[in-house]
Amino acid sequence: MRLLRAKAARKTLGFYRAAFKLEAPYTLLVDGTFVHHALATVQTNLRARVEKILGRGVRFAVPAAVLDELRSFGAAAEAAAQFCSKHCEVLGAPGAAGAADAVLALLGEANERKFVVATHDDTLQARARRVPGTPLLRFTGTVLALDAPSKASLRAAKRSERGREALDDDERALVRELKAAGARRGAAAAPAAAPRTKKRAAAPNPLSNKAPTKPRNAAPTGAKKKRRARK
Repeated sequence: MRLLRAKAARKTLGFYRAAFKLEAPYTLLVDGTFVHHALATVQTNLRARVEKILGRGVRFAVPAAVLDELRSFGAAAEAAAQFCSKHCEVLGAPGAAGAADAVLALLGEANERKFVVATHDDTLQARARRVPGTPLLRFTGTVLALDAPSKASLRAAKRSERGREALDDDERALVRELKAAGARRGAAAAPAAAPRTKKRAAAPNPLSNKAPTKPRNAAPTGAKKKRRARK
């Protein structure tokens, strides 16, 4: 199963790399629910688990509002707050928005900053999936996995592919010019058609008009005379 998950993660990252130019080393944007679940519930080495999926050199980032929220929980979220303070780049202004809204604000409408989002909040996961080009890393119980591309990402990738295939005005004009030049070359290379001649009526077959050489009512031969006599 681990090999299958690793293969699926590579395939998903390849999709985001090709469709949205998401390149390693990746920046993982975490929220408090994700870090707290990893440290308090799963009790795992979070950096090591993440690097097994995203590769080495992953940069961790956390919105300032998320860090403020973790600190407000006191001892219950102390380990998560310490992890974020020590290992994460803090982004945005503190207290500017709620934790979930701060994550979405950093994503914007199309994840221009190329974040990979990590959250254990179901509502935030659903909202992050609506942002095209946003990979989602999450725990299912104790299993950490990268979600398959969302419908929004698939639709955006398809639109982008159609846009790359479409020709601009200059390209269309060039295609028309090349087609016209090809047609002219084909016309010049084609042999001239032979002039049509009027077909004359053929003379009658002389054999068909030849008079018969044998008379129609010829006298019967000797053999025929004998047969007639016996009758």
